[in-house]
Amino acid sequence: MQVILMRDVEKLGSVGDVVDVTNGYARNYLLPRGLVALVSPGKVQEAQIRKKKEEGRRETERKDLQSMAQGLSGQEFTLRAKATDEGKLFGSISPGVVTQELSRKGYTVEESAVTLEENIKECGTYTVQLKFPHGVTAQIKLSVTKEE
Repeated sequence: MQVILMRDVEKLGSVGDVVDVTNGYARNYLLPRGLVALVSPGKVQEAQIRKKKEEGRRETERKDLQSMAQGLSGQEFTLRAKATDEGKLFGSISPGVVTQELSRKGYTVEESAVTLEENIKECGTYTVQLKFPHGVTAQIKLSVTKEE
């Protein structure tokens, strides 16, 4: 069955694409959720209008993310955590903790954007990679010090 995507559907396509799907998938999942419409000249035109709006929104979002990434790149953030005299943390620094610190400094970053090879368990300086949608990335330095 040929349908027009009215919204982005992961692993299927983006707004405005005409795709072939099985009848059951269209009838039982895509159509009831309003993700697709059956192919007709009016729906094709409507989908093209949605596609242009979506492209404009994505471009604006990408520019906003790029400006935030440029502001973040190279900055150093300091976290204080309870640690032993040898510098081993009693807990660990996870992506959620990094996200909280960034939000305290005025940056809105999703936890899924923070890339740590593994949770930080010792005091020291670490490089943290931030991966945003649309291929935008930034690197920050994170200093973990012992809480007094």
